[in-house]
Amino acid sequence: MAALVPLPVNRVFDVAIVGAGLCGLALARTLTARGLEVQVIEARDRLGGRVRTEHCEFTGQALDLGPAWFWSETEPRIAALLSDLGLTSKHQYDPGDALWLSDPNREPERRIALGGVHAGARRIEGGAARLVEALAAALPDGCVRLGLALRALRDRGAFIELLPTDGHPLRARQVVLALPPRLVHEKIQFDPPLPAAVGEALAATPTWMAAQAKAVTTFAQPFWRTAGHSGNAFVRHAQAVLGEVFDASEGGAGKDHAGSGHAGALGGFVALNPAQRDNFKRGLPLLIDSQLAQLFGPEAHDGHLFLLDWAEERWTCSTIDRATAPEPPQADPLLRQPLWAGRVFLGGSETAAHGAGHMEGALESADRIAHALCRPTATPGSAPVPATLHLARAADGTRAEAIAAFATSVLTLRGMAPERYRLHLTRLLSGQQSELLTQRALLATADQVYSETLARLDHLLPALGAASAEVASGRHALTTALLAPFGGWNKGLLDAALRFNSTSCALSNFPLEHQLDAETLRAATLDLAAAWREFALELNARLLVASGVAAVM
Repeated sequence: MAALVPLPVNRVFDVAIVGAGLCGLALARTLTARGLEVQVIEARDRLGGRVRTEHCEFTGQALDLGPAWFWSETEPRIAALLSDLGLTSKHQYDPGDALWLSDPNREPERRIALGGVHAGARRIEGGAARLVEALAAALPDGCVRLGLALRALRDRGAFIELLPTDGHPLRARQVVLALPPRLVHEKIQFDPPLPAAVGEALAATPTWMAAQAKAVTTFAQPFWRTAGHSGNAFVRHAQAVLGEVFDASEGGAGKDHAGSGHAGALGGFVALNPAQRDNFKRGLPLLIDSQLAQLFGPEAHDGHLFLLDWAEERWTCSTIDRATAPEPPQADPLLRQPLWAGRVFLGGSETAAHGAGHMEGALESADRIAHALCRPTATPGSAPVPATLHLARAADGTRAEAIAAFATSVLTLRGMAPERYRLHLTRLLSGQQSELLTQRALLATADQVYSETLARLDHLLPALGAASAEVASGRHALTTALLAPFGGWNKGLLDAALRFNSTSCALSNFPLEHQLDAETLRAATLDLAAAWREFALELNARLLVASGVAAVM
C-alpha cells in the first residue's frame, strides 16, 4: 500500500489522515468512496496500529497480540462492518470452570462462571488483521504511505502543512490525527498552538492497553478443555506473571469442540509493569511457561510462545502511559471538537464517546469525523454555505412518516437500554473493574443509544427533507421534534440502573454500587447531562449540514 515515489511538492490533498490503524483506514475508506483525494501517513512500516496478528507456523493458528474481542450486543458498528466486508466471527470459548490462584504455594481453585467470563465476546475469524487487510484493500493505490512520522502541523491559510520527521512536507485542506491523544500531545507540534485546555485533555486521556504486554502460547491441542477448564484463569498473588489467562485457540469455540482435533492456544496479560518486564526480560518466557503449567498441569509446558510488549512500541505507548498505572480511557468532549476552524480533527479509539479504547471506538470516531469533514463551519452572522450533502425536498406526509419512524426507533432503543446497562455492567465486572461501575455503565449505555440514534438519523435524512425546513439562530426546525422522544430519558435510565443495582447479586461485593450516595448520584447525573448535550448538538449539526447551512463552531 505504501507509495514508492515522492509526492509532488505542491499537491494539496482534500484530507490527510495521520495513522493507519482502524480509525484511519475506516475513515479513508469512507472518504475515498465519496471521491475525495485522501493521503494516509503511518509512522510504522505496517498497517493496523494496535491491531497485530501473528501466525504460528507450528499449529497454523492466527494469534491476536493486540485487540481481539468485540461484543455485538453493545458494539454494533464493528458487527455491521464485518458483515459489510464479508468477514465472519466466532464466540470466545468460555464453557467450563475458571481457575483462581491467590497463593503461589497452593493449587488453583476451580470456580464455575455462569454465563462465561467474557460476557458474550466474539473474535474475528482469522484474526483482527483480516479487518485491517479488508479496509486497506478498498483504498486506491498510493493512498497510504508507511514509515512516515509526523512531527508538526502548520496552518498556511489555504492549506495545512504536515511536516514529517524526514522528507518533504505534505499539504492538505483538512487533517485528521487518528492517533492516541497522548501521542498527539507528545510528538506533534502545532503552529499556531492548540488551546491550553485541549492540550491538557490530550495529556490526560490514557491510551488503552498501551503499557501492557500480551502473551499467547500455542499447543497441538486445547487439552484444558477435555479437563473441564474454560482456559480462563485469574492470578492474584504478588508473584503473578500472567494476571489473566484465556482460551485463545483459533479452532472451534462451541461446546462441541472441547475435545481433540483442533490446535489450542492460551493467551494472557502480563501482570508485571513495564519496569519489571525490563528487569525480567530474559527470563520472562520461562516464567510464563512455569505459571501456565502451575495452572493447567504439565501439558502446558513447552508450548510455542508469542509475546508482545506494547510499552516498547513508541507509536503506541507514550511516556506518560509507560510511567502511570493503566486505566480505561474516557476522553474529554473537547477532543471531539474540530480545531483550527474545522480543518483539524482528533480521532483514534480513545476520543470516542462510545467504545473508547476498543475497536468499536475506532470506528465510532471514524464515523463522527466523516460527518464532520463534510460539515462547513461558520462564524455567527456569516452567510449560509452550500452543504456537501444534497437532499431532495420531502413532502409533508413523507416527513411526518419519517419523524414518526425516528420516534419509534428512539422508543425501541430506550426500551433496550436497561438490558444494555446490565450488559455493560457485566463486561466491567468480567474485566475485573471495581471503580465507578455504575457511572461508567450508565455513560456507556447512553453513548451507545446516541450512536445508534445518529445512525438512524442518517438513514432517514432524505425522507426528513431537512433542506426545506427553516433554520433560526443556528437551530434547525426539525431538531425539537426529533429530540422530543427522549423526554425524561436521563432520569428513566438512572432509575432503571438503580433498581437493578439494588437487587443485583453480581454487585454484592460492591456495597457502594448497591445504594449510590448523593455525591455519586450527582456525578452520574452530570455525566448523563453532558452526554445528552453533546448528542443534541451533533443531531442539530447534521440537520444543518443537510439544510445547506454552516454549523457555528
